[in-house]
Amino acid sequence: MAYFDNNSTTRPFPEVLDAVRSASDSLWANPSSPHRVGSQVRVRLEQAREEIGHSMGVDPAGLTFTSGATESNNAVLGWLANRKSLSGETALVSRIEHPSVLETARHLFANRIEYIPVNQDGLVEMGKVEELCKQKRPTIVSLLAAHNETGVLQPWKEVAQLCQEYGIWFHCDATQWMGKLDPQGFDLCSSFSFSAHKFGGPKGVGGMFSHEPVSWILGGGQEKEQRGGTENLPAIEGMRIAWRQTCNKLPIKQDVVAWKENFESQIQQDLPGVRIIGEKVARLWNTSFLMLPDFDNLGWVCKLDKLGYSLSTGSACSTARKEASELAGAIGLSYENGGRLLRVSSWLNTNELEWTNLAGALVQAHAELVEDRDQSGVVTL
Repeated sequence: MAYFDNNSTTRPFPEVLDAVRSASDSLWANPSSPHRVGSQVRVRLEQAREEIGHSMGVDPAGLTFTSGATESNNAVLGWLANRKSLSGETALVSRIEHPSVLETARHLFANRIEYIPVNQDGLVEMGKVEELCKQKRPTIVSLLAAHNETGVLQPWKEVAQLCQEYGIWFHCDATQWMGKLDPQGFDLCSSFSFSAHKFGGPKGVGGMFSHEPVSWILGGGQEKEQRGGTENLPAIEGMRIAWRQTCNKLPIKQDVVAWKENFESQIQQDLPGVRIIGEKVARLWNTSFLMLPDFDNLGWVCKLDKLGYSLSTGSACSTARKEASELAGAIGLSYENGGRLLRVSSWLNTNELEWTNLAGALVQAHAELVEDRDQSGVVTL
């Protein structure tokens, strides 16, 4: 099975599985305990914090281990909502944020949200960000670094610098950036989040960096009294190894970038009417977001699965809840067109032949969908 759903989750590196097993066996004590075996776990925990923090270009003291980006995003927005009076203050977010930001902001800030416009490529308009910051003086601006569906790279550095100028907290969801592109520069952000399973690590572990202490889970005093609960050292150790393995493979070579570009050229030739969302702007090297010419995207996913290719319709969160992607409306797609979106996302273990064969599989899947339609007589989108 050729796996092209890596923006949803990546396969753990073999070294990560070994690290988790080893830590579970030998580093099982509570890192908060004062005895020798507990202290040994505490040392390893802090070593992981130091290594990950330094390699991300930030002060390790500001790095807090969490269960992943969803928790981290909720923590920052919740902390800010409780830290200040919300009277007359706003949260400035884009409509293309991950649900863990967008839904949390809507819950906490209710009618005090302002939305950053995006163009038809799914790119935030920098001029609008500055205009809204001047007018609204928001409590927080939140913008993801790279979009999980389109792969479009957002101007997060420019927004971070703008927010510094206006004294506004800037939070960046860096989940899709970390492990794919250079991690340097995120110290410009007031805070940012990431998840280990997006770069070959275990699920259920990630982190949040913040220039100021952000407390959200009380009780126990762990993580410098910011996140109560005994730390999951085996998972953190697995994340440390995954991060090291990924960093050793960056930057991505140009020939790997070309595999996706060749794939897109091929399907546009063989499947007239295919649209590549964000084609004209900078995107992640591993992501291609397709609007197919006909047929429902779930039909495409099923056909491709039978042909040996694992793809998704977009965000795993939206798919699981059977809801339309927020992105489709934000970039001006109709409901029908939004139902024909298909995400292709590779990873470090994807090879050129798999990209090439996927293009052929899409053509074959389309032929089978046409045959099914003609035989059934049912009209499809």
